[in-house]
Amino acid sequence: MSDAPYDRAVVIAAGAELAPIHRVWGTGGWLPPEAREALDWFTLLRLFGWGVRVLNGDHANLPGAHSIDADLVVIACDPDTVGNALVGQLRQLLNDTPTLVIARAAASGTPLAEVAGVSRRPERHSGRVVQWRGPGPERTWTLRSPIESVALQHGDTATTWVTLEGAPLVAMCRVGRGTVLSLGFHPSHARDADGAATAVLQHVLCWGSPTPVAWLDWRGTMVLRMDDPGGAQNVHSRTWAHRKLDEAVWAAIGADLRYRSARLGIAYVAGWVDDGDASRGELRVGGRPVARGPGAVYLSPAVQYHDRTGHLPGVLHNYGGEYRGIQALRAAGLGDIELHGYTHMFPDGARWAAAEDRYDAVSWFRELGRSAEPVLATLPPDQHPLAQGVAALAQLFGVRPTTLVSPGDEWTDAALARALDLGLQLISSYYLAIRDDDRFCWTQHVCAPYLDEPSAAWFDTPLPVVGYFHDRDVAVHGVDWMTRQLDRWQACGATRFVDFRECAGAIGRRLRMQQTPAGLQLHVDASAAPALVRPVPVNIIVPAAARPARVRVLLDGTVFDGDVDWRSSGHGRLLLPIGAPAAS
Repeated sequence: MSDAPYDRAVVIAAGAELAPIHRVWGTGGWLPPEAREALDWFTLLRLFGWGVRVLNGDHANLPGAHSIDADLVVIACDPDTVGNALVGQLRQLLNDTPTLVIARAAASGTPLAEVAGVSRRPERHSGRVVQWRGPGPERTWTLRSPIESVALQHGDTATTWVTLEGAPLVAMCRVGRGTVLSLGFHPSHARDADGAATAVLQHVLCWGSPTPVAWLDWRGTMVLRMDDPGGAQNVHSRTWAHRKLDEAVWAAIGADLRYRSARLGIAYVAGWVDDGDASRGELRVGGRPVARGPGAVYLSPAVQYHDRTGHLPGVLHNYGGEYRGIQALRAAGLGDIELHGYTHMFPDGARWAAAEDRYDAVSWFRELGRSAEPVLATLPPDQHPLAQGVAALAQLFGVRPTTLVSPGDEWTDAALARALDLGLQLISSYYLAIRDDDRFCWTQHVCAPYLDEPSAAWFDTPLPVVGYFHDRDVAVHGVDWMTRQLDRWQACGATRFVDFRECAGAIGRRLRMQQTPAGLQLHVDASAAPALVRPVPVNIIVPAAARPARVRVLLDGTVFDGDVDWRSSGHGRLLLPIGAPAAS
């Protein structure tokens, strides 16, 4: 375990579920709960803002259990496979330190059941009403869908902290200076059944901690994502043809964002691809006609394309106006640019331009998927579309993107490895991949419904949701379409709209509260996270009667005293500022 005070948790995974040799954990698609228990735990804790270390194998041993520096140990595997050696180390850790250990309840007679003072019975029950009876105020959740639990059995050494329809759901046992929590439910199954199950887990982890705890406050947060500005697919694709958004439209988008104190993540395509057909339209680059070249690529802001006989005859696509509108939005602090590939099109442009179905087959408008991999594998590193895209965004916008949105939601692990090498922090598809050191970890906790699919159910979980749409939606339906959808999301519970840069800046930092002789301290490790663009809300709980009005914060190399706003619900809230003030 690292001596740094930022790795708050240890997750014990079964077998090779989270193999250290892999640079990508998960697939980006749906995985059954049994295949992702440890990954769900790992990404959940990282989304809380906690540093996490993974130990693999059914016989994992805690390194130096007598001196391990962790507040939380999660056994994210079949509890019946946990053997005497690991249980012995856990018991030693609990006796020596105020650690929280959490696991699914084990069968009677197993080593884990013995130390936990709780065992599971074969009977099962389900329900929708969950009640918290542990430390702090009582809390009740009424779930939209029922979750299932095994029956828990415990003696005098354990206490029921959470119930499901009155029956034990989570039981607690004190062991030495630490605490063991036994779950009657499979966390991943419960999360799939109802998002509020994640809220229950967060409450259990934070209020059940024997040590002070801080976590990122994502409640009511939506990450806004618009795809496709800059791309040529609106000119070439028959089914996706539409006008570019001009400066006036971008100004109207900015006005709506400003009204909501919102930021928009713009997944931009920096490379515009020419089909080489002068009979379909007139191409100007930098205001001048150019010799047409099938598959030639130009920086998008320099392009003006006048459609003559294509999908929208008579329409002028002014990419320079689009660029100026985006730049004005960025200058107003209303969002930033992210990476949507380089061209959004097949990486062999000449081959595309020669194909009979070049304007109709969707596969030609995919840049990073399996069909493109044979071409990508032949390119030198600096000619890979992701490298070219990153370089182009730096040239055009003076920015390094934080997030990759793969064109058409198609990618390979090789492409994601290249994104890691280029310093990307997040991958946004229907699910979200978050960076942890030199690895992407897919999380099914964060989903991306389309912007016209609002539902209050998305905010039952205490984690963010990504609302995505395309520039085409605004081009076809007008800015009023976006306004209506955002109004509907706010009516469903959205209270905060952020972009990916803001999201990555928060997730990339690791929080850990410590009680020191000098008082309570919140350590915030920036690691390689992007700079903060707005203050980040953080919740804290201190398991003691005293509630300090201020907490010493160590943030990004600075030290200051942060004001804590204590809520009636029992937790405190503080803001991590962009520029930390000096300590008083």
